[in-house]
Amino acid sequence: MPRLLREAGLRQVESDVYFPLAAPACAALETATLGQLRPDLTGAGLATSEDIDAHLANLATGTLDLATPPLISTWGRKA
Repeated sequence: MPRLLREAGLRQVESDVYFPLAAPACAALETATLGQLRPDLTGAGLATSEDIDAHLANLATGTLDLATPPLISTWGRKA
């Protein structure tokens, strides 16, 4: 992002990244994502169904810290 803003002619370009950990929606998002990707993950040999079930069981305990995708903010000033 910073490079794109500089290429657009902005100056004093800065960025900030925030990685929220253990947000309440993380486990629900992870569970839904695995539900959708399970066939692709197992079909490609990247995970077994047992691997996915074990991960989902770990999620259900509420003790697994998950990170959401980072929130990246970038800004700059017109020249």
